[in-house]
Amino acid sequence: MPPATEPAPAADEPPPEELEPLTPEERHERNQNRWLMLLTVIAVAAAAAAAYAIFEAQDAKDAAEDKGAVNSLQADMEVLREQTTQRLDEVESRLDEAANTEDVTKLQNDLNDLDKQVKDLDQQESGSDNVTNRLDDLEQRIEDLEQKD
Repeated sequence: MPPATEPAPAADEPPPEELEPLTPEERHERNQNRWLMLLTVIAVAAAAAAAYAIFEAQDAKDAAEDKGAVNSLQADMEVLREQTTQRLDEVESRLDEAANTEDVTKLQNDLNDLDKQVKDLDQQESGSDNVTNRLDDLEQRIEDLEQKD
C-alpha cells in the first residue's frame, strides 16, 4: 500500500496554514451578514404565516357565508313544508265534502228516468212548450247540484 498523501489544495485557494486571521472589520461584516440572513429567514417565515392566516380567515368567512345560505335554505324549506301541509288539508276537506259515487249514480238514474218521462209526455202532448221548459229547468237544477258536489 502506498503511503497516504494529502490532497493538493486548489490553485486559487491558499493552503490552510496560510489563512490569515480576520481583521475586526471583517469579523464585524461577517456578523452583520449572519444577522441579515437570520432576519431574512424570519421575515420570510412571517410572510408565510401571514399568508396562511389570510387564507384561514377567507375560509372562515366562506364557511360563515355557507352557513348563512344553509340557514336561509332551511327557512325556505320550512315555509314550503307549511304551505304543502295547508294545501293537503284543503284537498282532504274538499274530498270529505264531495259526493260519493252512489249519490252521483243515483242522480244520473233519476235524470234518465225524468228524461224518459218527459219524452213520453212530449209524445203525448207533442206541441206543449210547458213540458220542455220544465225539462230544461230540471236539467239546470241537476247540473247545479252536480257542480256543488
